[in-house]
Amino acid sequence: MSKNVRIRQFGMLITVFLTALFYVCVYGESVFGYSSVVYGDIISRDENSIPGSIIEKIALYPRKMANSHERIMRKAVLIRRKKSKGTVLIAHGFMCTKEDVAFLRSLFPNFNCMTFDMRAHGENKKGQYCTFGRDEAFDVMAAGRFLRNHPDLRKNPLLVYGFSMGAVASIEAQAKDSNLFDGMILDCPFDTTESIIKSGLDNMKLSLFGYEFGIPGRSLLQKYVFHPYVQSFVKTLLRTVAKMDTKSIKSFMYPLYPAESIKKVFAPMLVIHCRNDEKVSVPAVKRVFNNASSKYKKLWLTNGRRHYDSFFYNPEAYARRVGKFANKVVSGQLISRKKKKIIEDIDHRATSVNVSVGYVKEEGGR
Repeated sequence: MSKNVRIRQFGMLITVFLTALFYVCVYGESVFGYSSVVYGDIISRDENSIPGSIIEKIALYPRKMANSHERIMRKAVLIRRKKSKGTVLIAHGFMCTKEDVAFLRSLFPNFNCMTFDMRAHGENKKGQYCTFGRDEAFDVMAAGRFLRNHPDLRKNPLLVYGFSMGAVASIEAQAKDSNLFDGMILDCPFDTTESIIKSGLDNMKLSLFGYEFGIPGRSLLQKYVFHPYVQSFVKTLLRTVAKMDTKSIKSFMYPLYPAESIKKVFAPMLVIHCRNDEKVSVPAVKRVFNNASSKYKKLWLTNGRRHYDSFFYNPEAYARRVGKFANKVVSGQLISRKKKKIIEDIDHRATSVNVSVGYVKEEGGR
């Protein structure tokens, strides 16, 4: 074989290798064990506004949707505390923004905390749609992977705190990437999109001459709700009857089954729910909790008065339980511990005969 032929073959091999490497870097997730995707950039850093802390403003680049390599941009704020035990990602619910949930950092005074805008919420939402957890999972994954790759935080334990849609998005993200979070705090996650639709339609009432009526044709609406035209009608009902502003946030609901996805989740978790939640029933949350594959999991049922009200109903108890769980995760106490526990606050509205409804159900040790 001539020298020129060998040079051409070597050149072709180099070309093929570089081409393959390019496609892996652009479309893949890792190269030789290192992340090949840029999940976010630090836009600015402020070391003076909060004593003992660094504020970083972040641009996140989550995938637009499944089976797509296109990426969108979301904005985030990371508070880095110089003496931190770990990092917490806060995932908000529908019709909230990163500014709305900034107060939740108070639950984690010894942790770094990131808040961010889910797609179609907050800043830079043009052309984006809220999908109530389905595609928001990619927002959570981008934020989680950014924190995992942050040069100053990559060795820190990482937890997620999510409520409502944010809790569902966190479940879906962890089901797709089992190494994303070391611990999960999930407040009022729903089990299926169908159950949320049914609950919403059942709670809608029309008032006429002093009488209240249910929405006619609810069974048909539920059956065909994933059709675009039906969804438009349902959103109109939400605006006019339930007084829910769905116009400011573009949205589209797809079939989603967090109670099934959570079977792929093994991280330690604390699930919190209000027994008086008008949007998500207690049986629905129990399905999510029971299906989780986590060795260590707790469900706390509170006397909160409505959807996502446990914090506001009893902030001291809420902060205590959430803080205790977070500290156990970062200390490594829950890595091999097996426990399944349901805690119910005593319902003081119950009669003296039924006051025993407040109980602790525990499996697998103390």
